[in-house]
Amino acid sequence: MLRIMTVFSLSLILTACGGGIDSYEEGLEAQAALMKEMIGVLEDVTDEASAEKAAGKIESLGGRMGEVAMQISELPQPDAKEMQEIAKQQREAMMEFQQDSVAQMMKLAQYPVLQEAWMNALSNTR
Repeated sequence: MLRIMTVFSLSLILTACGGGIDSYEEGLEAQAALMKEMIGVLEDVTDEASAEKAAGKIESLGGRMGEVAMQISELPQPDAKEMQEIAKQQREAMMEFQQDSVAQMMKLAQYPVLQEAWMNALSNTR
């Protein structure tokens, strides 16, 4: 169910953006949707074989994260007041995400291939 909601949310964001990111806030929302999708991939990991398969999916999502990060970097930076408002709006969603993802994140320690894929994916956001 989480996977379906994540894909649906990402689809809505991308549709609303016309395939691109039009604002800093949209970019952050797109990144959050991709992170949720990455957590959804971890839900299917039950053994080494499924961890290997998931690592490939995570790497792919990392590529999409990089594309979003590139689009965000091309946007004008919001001023301090706008950033505070964006942070306020994102804070609640981030806390919920962290609570929902703890159990899945434990799999990164259990399967080194996942940890490597996760770190590679996150490095694309810089």
